[in-house]
Amino acid sequence: MGVELKAEALGRAAGRDKQIAVPERPVLRRGVRLRRSGDAVMLDGADKRQAFTGKFARESLGRLAAACDGTTTRAGIAAAVNLDEAVVLKSLALLWASGALEEGVRPGESPAVSPELACLLSRLGNSTGVNPSWTDAAARLDRATVHVAGDKDLAEATARCLDGVCEVVGDLDELPVTDDALVVFFETRRSRPELAELRNRCWLERRSLLRVRADGTSMTLGPYVDPAFTPCLECGAADEGDDLPDEPPQQAHDLVAGIVAHHVLALSSRSIRTYLPLDAGIIDLTTLSTRYRPSATRPGCPTCSFSKGTTASVPPSSAVYEASIALPVRKFLDTNGHLAHFHSKNMKLQWQFRDWPSCPRVTLPEADVSRMAGAPPPVADRAGVGRPEVALMLAVAFGIRERSDGWVQRWTAAGGNIGSATAYVVSRDASVLPVGGYAYRERDHDLAQLTSTALPGERPLLLVVTANLKKMGAKYGTFGLRLSFCDGGVALSAARKVADQLNLASSLVTDWDDQVLSEYLGLSTAEEPITAVMEVG
Repeated sequence: MGVELKAEALGRAAGRDKQIAVPERPVLRRGVRLRRSGDAVMLDGADKRQAFTGKFARESLGRLAAACDGTTTRAGIAAAVNLDEAVVLKSLALLWASGALEEGVRPGESPAVSPELACLLSRLGNSTGVNPSWTDAAARLDRATVHVAGDKDLAEATARCLDGVCEVVGDLDELPVTDDALVVFFETRRSRPELAELRNRCWLERRSLLRVRADGTSMTLGPYVDPAFTPCLECGAADEGDDLPDEPPQQAHDLVAGIVAHHVLALSSRSIRTYLPLDAGIIDLTTLSTRYRPSATRPGCPTCSFSKGTTASVPPSSAVYEASIALPVRKFLDTNGHLAHFHSKNMKLQWQFRDWPSCPRVTLPEADVSRMAGAPPPVADRAGVGRPEVALMLAVAFGIRERSDGWVQRWTAAGGNIGSATAYVVSRDASVLPVGGYAYRERDHDLAQLTSTALPGERPLLLVVTANLKKMGAKYGTFGLRLSFCDGGVALSAARKVADQLNLASSLVTDWDDQVLSEYLGLSTAEEPITAVMEVG
């Protein structure tokens, strides 16, 4: 199923978002075209096929694209096609995000590369969104230097693939120690004894190393090792084992070399997608099915760990999870991925609210945010908690400020503006709320009563924060778990600020029983884990 981007949303964001880099002098990417197909305009030849719909696309998009010759500015294009410049900006933002446009080549700056390579870099350049023009990718390749070592047959096959693409040197001493230099080592049964020395030298000399392991049935591309930001090779390959039963078959040499050359090109040019540098890929040489494995540091590793003590045999699962969702360093950041924020299905998430339709409602007074102004009263004048205080705390920490102009504005920041943190209130004091458990409905600023059963405890109120993993996972996948815990912490910090300002007694609960609270509130620990708990009053 495809994704939908709207020109209106992108155009609104283009003026304020630095990661939406609409070309100043746009030109169609090499090898792409726009064509009319029924009621839509199709984009062919880009890294993914696109369809543009609507009256503007049918009547004006083709002539607007034709005016993008790489030398004319946005204002000049607007004048040429007789359209408002703001409309042109929105349209260009959509075409850029769709992979149709790039920055025009500046006079005298066209690199001397083959037409085929230029077309490849231009057509696939939208895959990462790093290079404004294909010429920037070609310049990166021109600076790149690679040393290929290890298994002789695989090294020679890879060097042939990279010939004419980037510089390949035969001796490590000829390789400069720069960000544009890379060592590739092919580990097979016969070349394995050479790896330890090269691995140690690259780490000591701060050189980037890409290890490729191959046997009779599979290859492992990675880990990529850079002393500046990755674990060492021993940690990255800790769970592989020592068994290399046989050599890769002769007929697989060109396949292995081609895959490696593809990813070296991706690392160097930043115009093609790659799972490097953070993950390794284990590829079956018969079916080409691929599994991905992140690199994580083993606690106690003398090479890359800050912790002291006995070195763990493999990284713990928590470290593997953190490595699997980690963002790459700025050098390898995929800015094109930022556009996911503006996919229609993701923007709709901010408008999705849970309702608890079968539960009775308990009204809350309007949140009086004016009480947050000025200095808090003296501690000696400790206030009691009532419904106005509960309403203000829930509104500021979890509630909606206003809904307008296509955006939901919240009082407290939330990852992706989705609002993954859900608030539950447990009342033990009937003078505040009838005894029982409640869910806060932020859209309507009221409470849904889940149960009237009492929960043991001394404080009048218990605030329980949970993570809506289903909602966060729809946009962020496994990364959503970490964002959900971050959202829970931010929301609870806001609730504590309100409590302090109102001079309410409050204290964090650092050790709670997940099972007891989840059963009481009717939660699934797998789909809606508890992220924070606070006693109030």
